[in-house]
Amino acid sequence: MILALRIKNFGILSSAEIEFGEGLQCFTGETGAGKSMIVDAVEVCLGGRASADMVRSGADKAVLQMVLACDEGVFARMDPETREIVEDPSEILLEREITSQGRSYARINGHLVTAQILQKVGQALVDIHGQHEHQSLLRPASYLDFIDGVNKDIVALREEFRDLYARRQSEMEKMRSLVLDEKERKRQIDLLQYQVDEIEKARITPGEESKLREEYRKLSALERLRTICGECRELLYESPYGMACSDSLGKAISLFQEASSLDPAAERVFSALNEVSIYLETALDLLRKYESSLDVQPDRLREVEERLDLIGRLKDKYGRDERAILEYLDKARQDLARLASAEETLVMLKESLSRIEQEMAKKARELHELRVQASRELEKTVTADLESLGMPGGVLKVSVVTEDDPEGIPFGNGRVKVHPYGVDRVEITFSANPGEPPRPLNKVASGGELSRLTLALKAFLADRDPVPTLIFDEIDSGVGGRAGQAVAEKLARLGRYHQVFCVTHLASIAAASHGHYVVEKVEEGGRTVAFVRRVDGEEREKEIARMLSGKPSETSLAHARELLAWGASIRLAL
Repeated sequence: MILALRIKNFGILSSAEIEFGEGLQCFTGETGAGKSMIVDAVEVCLGGRASADMVRSGADKAVLQMVLACDEGVFARMDPETREIVEDPSEILLEREITSQGRSYARINGHLVTAQILQKVGQALVDIHGQHEHQSLLRPASYLDFIDGVNKDIVALREEFRDLYARRQSEMEKMRSLVLDEKERKRQIDLLQYQVDEIEKARITPGEESKLREEYRKLSALERLRTICGECRELLYESPYGMACSDSLGKAISLFQEASSLDPAAERVFSALNEVSIYLETALDLLRKYESSLDVQPDRLREVEERLDLIGRLKDKYGRDERAILEYLDKARQDLARLASAEETLVMLKESLSRIEQEMAKKARELHELRVQASRELEKTVTADLESLGMPGGVLKVSVVTEDDPEGIPFGNGRVKVHPYGVDRVEITFSANPGEPPRPLNKVASGGELSRLTLALKAFLADRDPVPTLIFDEIDSGVGGRAGQAVAEKLARLGRYHQVFCVTHLASIAAASHGHYVVEKVEEGGRTVAFVRRVDGEEREKEIARMLSGKPSETSLAHARELLAWGASIRLAL
């Protein structure tokens, strides 16, 4: 539901801020006043085409803002990416900014998005019909949704079918990965076997490389380490240059042993020297052990270098470290086993696929029969409504068809093309004149006829159509009198289930509306400006009187009051 619309510097609309309510909302005004620009603004705000010629002359940019809301059911039908951006369905702010250079920017709740994202939101919340590009009746892909909306049993059944379709796709993907050319399969087996053998033969373990590198650094500095140990040993214990550290320490201990017998205060020095002697012995023991650890096999450095080189080559081929190489090994073993047992697996997959397709065929038949029944009901009801909507002799034809496809699922005496919601394709054709064969809608229907056809369809599906807001532009083209009242009644009835916007020249539609907005064009400072305002009470009576006779008069005002009373009775009867 559209809660509010703000327009600034969009065409001749200099500035407009409009709040909307529920039910039927109509826009009226003189021809050329700019009524359809309201619909244009909504369409652009929903991701429609934006161009520099939409910016009011002399302005730097046009800014469009629209506040919408939807219920949890509609929100749940949006794709996950869109729901994440929208966040709160109770208040959705859509913005579109168009510069005078032709650049445009789109935002949802302040976040920059693409126009395509806006379109996704728009398709879930608003359906526009009339002299515009995004008309549901000109999108054959939407016809199936028209039919499926007739019977609630179809919706649950097609969701079950979609689950089966996903399972079938998964099984077929597995089969495609197995059904390789025999030579290609053998080539892959040979390659995988070589890779498995190469990695297994290496017998690498996680963390091995870092340990080897540490050992490599030690082995590379082996001679220097031995020199350091020898010099240290000489300094501490067996110096050829004089008294070694241990001898000097022993002499000092003897001296302070004598001193402590002469002066008790020297005892502390004697004890400390004894402790140093103990630590020195420990250090000398550790030095001897460390020095002995430097006695390694002469070829060990070469072995470490070769091992590091092997691990490096495996990393280049299979992963960034030992763990990644081993993960690759596990996957290669699995792929090898799968390819080696491909024939057995294929047999099992074919059996599984056959069972899934049999179940799909059963549900496809049920869906097809329900859709045929729904199409007849829709066809009959809408065709009967066309005369009251100003199209006497009009005929709507709805066909549910299938398409042969050898890669499809069993259906009837052959196989047919399958999609996530069944095997059916819906064709809608129309004849506006008696004796003329029904033809595709885009070949025979005018904009006004398309809008009235859509109105008949939407009225029929009113309580089942998920789109909250419907917009009809110039739906009353070529309609007047009793047909105009019939159109007004249907729009008002549709407003019971949806928010409905209607740009109209018909006084009966304006009188039946829940909210009435007038678009006026005036001259200010030598420039044309359009304004939008809501009218109620006497102002509404005057506007409807103008629509009836061109200008208010006692007669037209009386007629306007009668129409408004009739409109109120229509709304009360809903």
